[in-house]
Amino acid sequence: MDTEKIWKEGDWATEARQIIDGLKEFPDNSKIILVLRHSHRNPQTALEGAQKTRLTPQGHAIAKKFGESLPINRSIKLYHSIIWRCEETANDINEGFKKVGGTSDVLGVLEALAYIGISDKKFYFELFNNTPILKAFYRWVVGFYNPKDWIPFNQYCQSMAHVILNQAKNSPDKGLDIFVTHDFNIMVLRFGWFALPLTRKWVDFLGGFAFTIQDDHFLLLEYGELKKVPIPHWLK
Repeated sequence: MDTEKIWKEGDWATEARQIIDGLKEFPDNSKIILVLRHSHRNPQTALEGAQKTRLTPQGHAIAKKFGESLPINRSIKLYHSIIWRCEETANDINEGFKKVGGTSDVLGVLEALAYIGISDKKFYFELFNNTPILKAFYRWVVGFYNPKDWIPFNQYCQSMAHVILNQAKNSPDKGLDIFVTHDFNIMVLRFGWFALPLTRKWVDFLGGFAFTIQDDHFLLLEYGELKKVPIPHWLK
């Protein structure tokens, strides 16, 4: 396996490379939060077996390469979903960053990183086995589902903001907190926190977004672009 070739030329690694380049553009003393999808996984054969799906060999290799490429002047904390491939990704990034002399710790599971507001497994599997994922998303946003089955969209997004910010609030200046989660969670939070429409391609492996909070706005990195985004009233 040619890890360097995959890293430099692989289509699925494009967003990962964009994140690495974009992190260099944040102000030096900023505290950065990076919400990241896990690395390249084996194909899923069924929704019910998703928890057991592991990373591929190239998924492990590129996650380590991602860690080696992170800004060495920042101290890093990693949190991950309870799902195995997210734990593997966090450990690989940690290993890669330490390999180049970085200061990094894996602080373990945040169950919220695997949670999308549905507790009833029967409802979850019936919904996503029978409804296209974007149709289910937009129905959720407009309040189509009974709150007893799926907590309201805004409530979910606000609770996730508090979970993540509470973990990151004690990070030092120049800290980088990485939260390894799943593609659907990332697309939901992009929309719910930053009001960014779902018009671009689905988030790829080791894709996601990074941000820091300024006095009156977010400084947001997504798809290789660093830009100012308003802060919602409930977070102010």
